Amino acid sequence: MNKRKLITIVLALTFIVACSQNESANSEKAVPVKIYKVKSESISQYIRTTGMVKAEDDVILMSKIPERVEKIYVRPGTSVQKNQVLAEQKNDIYKQGMEIANSAIRTAEVHLRMTLQDFERMNKLFSEKAISQQQFDQIKSAQETAEQTFNQAKSAYEQAKEQYDNSFIKAPFDGIVAAVYVEENQTINMGQPVFQILSPSKMKSKVNLTGTDVQNVKTGQKVSISFPTISGESFNGRVEKINSSIDQFSKSLEVEIALLSSDSRIKSGLFGEFLIETKKVNECIVVPENALMPQTEIKIDKETGLQNLLKKYYLFVLENGRAKLKEVKTGIANNGQIEITSGLSLGDSIIVVGQNIVKQDQKVNVIE
Repeated sequence: MNKRKLITIVLALTFIVACSQNESANSEKAVPVKIYKVKSESISQYIRTTGMVKAEDDVILMSKIPERVEKIYVRPGTSVQKNQVLAEQKNDIYKQGMEIANSAIRTAEVHLRMTLQDFERMNKLFSEKAISQQQFDQIKSAQETAEQTFNQAKSAYEQAKEQYDNSFIKAPFDGIVAAVYVEENQTINMGQPVFQILSPSKMKSKVNLTGTDVQNVKTGQKVSISFPTISGESFNGRVEKINSSIDQFSKSLEVEIALLSSDSRIKSGLFGEFLIETKKVNECIVVPENALMPQTEIKIDKETGLQNLLKKYYLFVLENGRAKLKEVKTGIANNGQIEITSGLSLGDSIIVVGQNIVKQDQKVNVIE
């Protein structure tokens, strides 16, 4: 092979390689990505805790007398009004005792009235010195005895009436019968549970918060409440009361939350999750949290020589069909969303799918 022929072959190979590289550059593959267009939104920061809701008014009514239950007028689920009779116990003896006491009080009242008249007359005569001191003392003693007898009769009547009234079990407030513990014709003891009455329109929950959460809770804060048994829905609540001291054993603070939403599906004793809103930012930039790519840098303090970990956040923005890496500053985060305080502008398109495989300035193909 002569020298001229060798030069020709080298030039030909060089041309082929150059063409191959040019074709390779022209056939750069675009990485498929999905984007999210930045817009103005609002985001809240929450404290997440769990607890049980109970009716604010929730009582167990006990029997006050040991007698047979003659009538039950309600059943579980019945709506009742304050002082409505729910059940009646055998009370004929108590009724008779009340009538006897009422008769005794009427007799004592008549006797007292006559004695007072006699006392007024004798008191006038005594002031005129028409009767002796002994006669006056006798009528005064009779008047005091009559008053005492009347008061005793009145007290006996009130006790008899109370016993009779106790045979009627009444609702202490407007509410719903949650449970009935006895049956008709059942003889029950004094102090035995008869009904459970609650007010479903006033539901509340007491939850315990620990650590820094305690410092971020104030009365009046909004609360979002969800229940596993009522899927896909949330209900409104509000922080009503905060204990003034932390429990020394559990190191927690008790917070009372009122349920503002009224729903028949929410029962006393239902377990739920509570999101207490501690901060809200309106009209800010919010992006999916998984779009961020955090990086930790080590920064050495020149004076102390100590190492400090500095966490930075980056994401890819779409510019002219290519991926551009940008550093951003973050704010509050909630439920997979995060606030961006600097580094982005409204209308920017950020890569939310494919950001972990794309490289700086790489061509991308946006897919729906």
